[in-house]
Amino acid sequence: MVSQWLSAPEVHFVLQPFVSLSSAQILGYELLSRPSIAGVNLPVEEFFREASEAGLAVPVDRVLIPQMVEFLDDTHPDGPVFVNLHPDSLRHPAIQSHLESRIGRIVLEVTERAEWVVGEMETFLRGWQNQGGRFALDDFGSGYSGLEKLVSVRPDYVKLDARLVRGADRDRVKQNVIEAVSQLASILSFQLVAEGVEEPGELETCIRLGVSIGQGYYFCPPRPWEERPQISAAIERVILQQHQRLRGVATPIPAIYDNWEYHAALMDDLMEAADSKARLDLICKAIYRTLKPHSVTVMTATDEGLKPWVSVGHAHRQLMSWESPSLARRAFMDGTLAIQQRMETEASESGNQGELNRLLGSPQSVAIFPVGSPPWGVIGADFLLPHAWSPERLNVLKTFARLVSLVVEREGQTSQYHRRSRAVRQPDCDDH
Repeated sequence: MVSQWLSAPEVHFVLQPFVSLSSAQILGYELLSRPSIAGVNLPVEEFFREASEAGLAVPVDRVLIPQMVEFLDDTHPDGPVFVNLHPDSLRHPAIQSHLESRIGRIVLEVTERAEWVVGEMETFLRGWQNQGGRFALDDFGSGYSGLEKLVSVRPDYVKLDARLVRGADRDRVKQNVIEAVSQLASILSFQLVAEGVEEPGELETCIRLGVSIGQGYYFCPPRPWEERPQISAAIERVILQQHQRLRGVATPIPAIYDNWEYHAALMDDLMEAADSKARLDLICKAIYRTLKPHSVTVMTATDEGLKPWVSVGHAHRQLMSWESPSLARRAFMDGTLAIQQRMETEASESGNQGELNRLLGSPQSVAIFPVGSPPWGVIGADFLLPHAWSPERLNVLKTFARLVSLVVEREGQTSQYHRRSRAVRQPDCDDH
């Protein structure tokens, strides 16, 4: 079948959306290939399995990748586009060249199931990230080597295997595994994706356990770009209602806070500030007084990484290198809000980890916005309590982030990451 296809390749592409499990918005898409012979669609899983077993995965990808790039140039989908490749293809110079030409738009998906050349894959993926690219570890939980690969390659995204998600609302063992990976996401700063979501119970369980993103037929089947995959209003309600049940711990903004009056007074102070650092200090202190977080930090992009510039409270004061995936790096590279927080106040059955984190001063709710257009840095705040970021608090932080972009000029040289980054797209925080 594969050899016959390679002699006269035909293919069309469909897209399946990635859905934010906090805002119900489409964050990006997976680009899926649909090979055919003489106009007849081939069985997809069988086709790619045969290609891998016959040693034809690289020739197949050499045909598909240029057409994928052409498809992206013609359609311009919003958000990152995830592309699944065989690991051997990533070592091929022609394929690498096509991918690097669209490095800001493509997220590589590398499956846990495949055999990797030890060291070689890690080197390629590290170089890909150093250039500003992102990648996802696919099918996590399908094999025994997933945890080792997770630690060694430090992905930007981890996709839970669909077999782990299926029926998770009725299987406590699966719930424990998903919750454990969700906690790893907080430690290693990757976004957790549940693929294969097909039932409302599976969706609600994933939200409760802290999964960031969902994908599956419950949201939308793969569709041609002409049909514009969308999320129904009913599914949006399910996601937002589930968060309402989890949001009780989020403390309100003090009633005394008056947005217009407060910012008018702050602008008077900013006009008198001597330099950018003094203005930043005023803004950070204003955030600290208004939101009362554990800390507020502004970081600026350098060639080595994101470097703390101004901070208030018990803030992170060390350089975050570009080699290490982090929430701050994600906000900067994506040009949009990055948020991470535990969804439950009660301790998990595996132990009172949340209370231990609180006592040790480990933040459980973090939100970070890019600043500047294009971004020259990020501003973030964190809380020790789980799920402390309500939409109201996010709107306040977003407003201050925009204020930083207006009144503060970045000092010093522009880093390579600053030059490569896209223009900031500030989202409406009511949607997060």
